Amino acid sequence: VMYLGEIVEIGPRAAIFGNPQHPYTKMLMAAVPVPDPDRRREKRMAANDEIKSPIRAVDYKIVPLEYHTVSPGHLVAIS
Repeated sequence: VMYLGEIVEIGPRAAIFGNPQHPYTKMLMAAVPVPDPDRRREKRMAANDEIKSPIRAVDYKIVPLEYHTVSPGHLVAIS
């Protein structure tokens, strides 16, 4: 999963869809429409938190991200 041109979560599709860890990944997953009419009324996690601004300060320097292993092959960026 990329956010602002940086990889923030890496892993197998099943791991990321089943257990998203990064706030941006969670927001993306909460925004996916449910195609099953019987499941549309189910409560879903909806994040109201703000994520960092896409507009960076002029003196911004790229800092290499560190990743935490959630499960084998499933990594998430440490904020």
